Amino acid sequence: MSETHANEESAKPQVPTSKRFLWGIGGFADCMMYNGVNGLVDPIYNMGMGISAEVIGLARSVPRFADLVIDPIIGHLSDNTRSRWGRRKPWMVAGALIAGGVSMGMWFVPAGLGAGAANAFVVTMMVLLFTFGYSLYVIPYTGQGYEMTTDYNERTHLFQWRQYAFAVGGFLTPWLFWLCMKLDTGPGGIAKDQANGLYGIRWVGIGLGIMILVSALAPVWFCRDSKGQHHENKVSFRDALVFTRRNKAFWPLVIGNFLLKFGMVSTGIFFLYLLIYNVAGGDKEEGGMQWGIFCNTINVSTFIAMALVVRMVDRVGKKPAMLILMLASAVTYASVWFSFRAYDSGPVPAAAAWMTNSLGVPASIAAAWPIYLTAAGIGVFCNCLPLLMNSMLADVCDVDELASGSQRQAFYGAIFATCDKIAMGVAMLLQGFLLTASKFDPHATSVSASTIEWWMKALLFSQPTGFIIAFFVILAYPITRASASETRRLLDARRSETP
Repeated sequence: MSETHANEESAKPQVPTSKRFLWGIGGFADCMMYNGVNGLVDPIYNMGMGISAEVIGLARSVPRFADLVIDPIIGHLSDNTRSRWGRRKPWMVAGALIAGGVSMGMWFVPAGLGAGAANAFVVTMMVLLFTFGYSLYVIPYTGQGYEMTTDYNERTHLFQWRQYAFAVGGFLTPWLFWLCMKLDTGPGGIAKDQANGLYGIRWVGIGLGIMILVSALAPVWFCRDSKGQHHENKVSFRDALVFTRRNKAFWPLVIGNFLLKFGMVSTGIFFLYLLIYNVAGGDKEEGGMQWGIFCNTINVSTFIAMALVVRMVDRVGKKPAMLILMLASAVTYASVWFSFRAYDSGPVPAAAAWMTNSLGVPASIAAAWPIYLTAAGIGVFCNCLPLLMNSMLADVCDVDELASGSQRQAFYGAIFATCDKIAMGVAMLLQGFLLTASKFDPHATSVSASTIEWWMKALLFSQPTGFIIAFFVILAYPITRASASETRRLLDARRSETP
């Protein structure tokens, strides 16, 4: 397909901008469940309640392994649902209700019943939230997006709105722990030196639950849902697995995503701990503020870069754009070693003093400017990868439909999400042991220089490695703009011939 023809197709959208926006709002709910709640687990359960890092790692990993069975079943049921409300909406509503309710109640740990009951409660809440609430919503929601448009370029433009909404959520989620601390130490609250966020989290949790419910239901209320084509045959679960296993375009995406996600998640929590104990000197409120600025820098950069990445995809195609972003992400994460080490040495203090004296930037923020530079790179390169992954998966579903004769968007989304969660589950289980191996004491007000050095080395080793290996895996992805166009032509011809 020529570039001119591709641009002409994109100029005639199948989904109007208003519908793209309304569907994309579901990405905000995704962010609140995935990052909002998840981002509070360590500071509240570990640092606040003193629950061991190993138990928290177990609580996070159990849902991911359960998803190995649950997610494909949810995707299969959604693809084969035939109801007056469509394939996706009944499941999305159920998931939103569970996720919203659990987000409100999971912080009321029955500590009075002993450590065993508290640990069991934490594991149960995490299973309910991620195995049922999150999966029941996100898998059908993603499938709904895959089937909203058949255009190669427009799929990227559609998922751009989901990433925008996810990024908006990203502005809020890093500040949730800081807000918990503020609510703890507000008028009539707990003394600052005794605050741990356990009072504030109750109000933050209620707010989280409400935001999840409202944003998750926007695509349900306002977007069309496919009820299934009358000529489609339902596919058995066994046949669905067989067709998926044979789809050679699918597995490079799955394996590549697994590798990069494992690398990022296994040590990702060290960013927060370094900001609290290295940058903020153990002050959790100050560290929470630094974490908020760090993550907001990522999200501002993502907002700025998103439109440019979509333009690059329109010009060069999805696979080349993906490879470019992965290499750039590896370089960015490697810079972590230099940005955190430069905090106290070299020209950094002089530049920080100039920023404070000439620009009025608070000294604590100005001193950390190399760290925020790394954050900007993460936003520009790494955070735009999900946009491309989802658009490429929609093309994979077309290849499958041509072979199987059925639309199975949710099943593919479920298998992809399951492998993603397994990567996270293994990484989070490892994360708890890595924290312990670094000799971190959650009850201490400070940590040793050797522990901080250990965290930085772990970040340097793990983060870029996943991107580099995944780069070579994505090279095997076979779908191009031309082949996707041909697949679409054959599908449209088949549908026009079907009575």
